[in-house]
Amino acid sequence: MIMFEALYHRVYLWGYNGHQLPRGLRYALAGSHIHRAWFLGFNGFFLQEGTSYGLAHPYPATESSASVGGGA
Repeated sequence: MIMFEALYHRVYLWGYNGHQLPRGLRYALAGSHIHRAWFLGFNGFFLQEGTSYGLAHPYPATESSASVGGGA
């Protein structure tokens, strides 16, 4: 089982890095754990201290990162 978890983690990171799966391969893998790992990575989902972040619940911006764009 650990071997599969390592594979899913690599696929997640590959998706998180912005790599797209070819359409035919996505259709072939649809509904599988590999497709889910890629999809979650590609869309930026992650879990931190029991809280999941992603499209519907973005990571909160801190004051220092909010002021990076310029200002006084």
